[in-house]
Amino acid sequence: MTNWVLLAALVLWAVELLVSRRTPPFPRLLSFLTTALVCAGGWMVFNAKSIYDSDFFIFVPLRNFAPPLTGSVDYTISAAWMIRGALLLGTILFVADLSQSNRWLLRLWYVIGLVGGSIACLGLLQKATGTQMIFWQPPPPEDVRVTTFFATYYYHGNAGAFLNLVWPLTAGLVIRAFTHGSHPWMRAMWTSVFLLTIAAVLANTSRMAQLVAFLLLVMISLQFGRLFLRKLSGGHKSVALAGTLAIALALIAVAQASHFEQALNRWQSASEHIPNDARWQASRVALRALPDVGLFGFGPGTFRVVFPTYNIGSVNQAPGTWRFLHEDYLQTLLEWGWLGAILWALLFFGGITVAIRSYKEYARMEWTPRRRVLQPLAIIALIGVALHALLDFPLQIESIQLYVATYLGLCWGSSLWHDRV
Repeated sequence: MTNWVLLAALVLWAVELLVSRRTPPFPRLLSFLTTALVCAGGWMVFNAKSIYDSDFFIFVPLRNFAPPLTGSVDYTISAAWMIRGALLLGTILFVADLSQSNRWLLRLWYVIGLVGGSIACLGLLQKATGTQMIFWQPPPPEDVRVTTFFATYYYHGNAGAFLNLVWPLTAGLVIRAFTHGSHPWMRAMWTSVFLLTIAAVLANTSRMAQLVAFLLLVMISLQFGRLFLRKLSGGHKSVALAGTLAIALALIAVAQASHFEQALNRWQSASEHIPNDARWQASRVALRALPDVGLFGFGPGTFRVVFPTYNIGSVNQAPGTWRFLHEDYLQTLLEWGWLGAILWALLFFGGITVAIRSYKEYARMEWTPRRRVLQPLAIIALIGVALHALLDFPLQIESIQLYVATYLGLCWGSSLWHDRV
């Protein structure tokens, strides 16, 4: 469904470009990276060597275009991944163009804040009511019991990564509401949304998400703390202090209702569980596969079918079935090879670098106030998900990929904002 919605958006965007007879200006590096990634992944699909049979645990050979050359080890998985990947890359280009409009930039910001608040509210309601399954469904059998879900995510780490992508932007909406003379009901609404998203991070039991959230809070405070205090007059500072106290009390009340003690218990048991976590064994197994990845890897999305082969032959096998490696960078390297991993790194970290450079050069003199607030928050949110990807797999989840693609579009598009005030 997400793929169809993205495809519809890109088609309508293409129609708009044709009707208006304009060519959207993109940074040359962005155009090169998106084209190169589509070509590299597309070739791996086109020249796929086999299809994995999960019933018999074997790779069924295919008659491919160029047998001596590299190709994906699983045609079906890689083809599905590349359809999604191409749409996400197109989304980066679309958002980069969309961000040139001041009006649409603000609308996009509002949507991200409202959606993030709704997901946080759902997760808090689940915690408060003690539900045993997503959407209050009957609990599954004991052998497939899901105990780490939050909101619409089966795994709390992914839920935490999503919340850490959206709550910085809700904080920005609060900053904008209080520093630009917004209507009181706008201040109340965005403060409430921010409160919900922060409370959801605290109630979520992912330790990595909570640690990343703390680091993001420090970065946002350093970036906007002085601005926020400077904009408030003496009387408003007293109101802000009272509001901060009220928010703290509200967070305590929400924490009690949503069983915050579960998150505290996980921190207390961290010293016992972290050293023995199976993800370290899985990472060691994956490292042994690096000599075989080559320039193009095993194929997009193929980790789940490649990993069992190396795991069975390992002295210290990782227990269980691994659909994703809890280390996004290493998984990307296995699937895309050294060349593909470099291209993805340039797209992700290059976008952050371009955004930082644009902010330093143009923000103070040429950007509108909303751009000056939004862009640092998008950068901080991307840094947060990059840190989270060291110990989890947020960048493998489609909804998180969509938000990351949106933020990267903002980052790459900001290099042109000095022409659009």
